[in-house]
Amino acid sequence: MKLSQIDEANLNDKLVDKILFSVPVDDLAVGDCIFVFGSFKEWKDRMDIAIDLYKEGRAPLILVSGGAKEIGNKKEALVMREYAINNGVRLEDILVDDESLNTTENVLCSLLVLHRAKILPKIKRLLIVSSQHHIRRCMLTLSKYMPRNIEYSYCYNKKDKFSRINWYKEKNSKKTIYDEVKNTIKYIRESIIDDFELSI
Repeated sequence: MKLSQIDEANLNDKLVDKILFSVPVDDLAVGDCIFVFGSFKEWKDRMDIAIDLYKEGRAPLILVSGGAKEIGNKKEALVMREYAINNGVRLEDILVDDESLNTTENVLCSLLVLHRAKILPKIKRLLIVSSQHHIRRCMLTLSKYMPRNIEYSYCYNKKDKFSRINWYKEKNSKKTIYDEVKNTIKYIRESIIDDFELSI
C-alpha cells in the first residue's frame, strides 16, 4: 500500500511507528557534506551530531539549513553556524541556507547553496542530520528534488523524546508524531514530496 492511500482516521501507534521509524540507521559511510535540517526546538541536538560527524572525519563540510524562526534575534541557520564555530568547526567549512521556511525549502534552498558553491556535481553522498521522527519526510523530500546519483547516510539521536523508544510515552510527544504522519501524507497527496510503498 502507498502511504498516500492510508486513511488518517485509521492511524494507530503500530502503523505510525512503521511509517516514521522504519528508516535506515547510520551506515557509517564517509560523505562529502553533512546536511543539517533546521529546527527551532531541536537545533542544538542536531548540531551536536553534525559536529561529532565533522570531527570524526565523516565529511569535510557542514551545510546548515533553516530560516523559518529566529533564535534570539538571529535566524536559526546563523545560530547553528555560530554554535558550530564555537565548537571547533572552521568557518570556511560551513555552508549556510538561512532562507528556507520548511522541510521542502530546506532541500530546495540547500540545493541552490551547493550549486552556487560549485560543489553540487562533486557530491556523491550527503550525511543527513535531523530528528529520528523527521527522517522519513527528509527521505521523501530528498528523493524528489535532489540529483538521483546522490546517496545518503541518516544520522539522528535514537534517544530523544520524539525517538522510536520514547514518542508514545507523553501525550504532547504522541500528538507531534501523529501530526508528522498526517502532514507527510498531506504533502504526498499534494505532490510536494514523493510517495512510498508501505508493507503492512
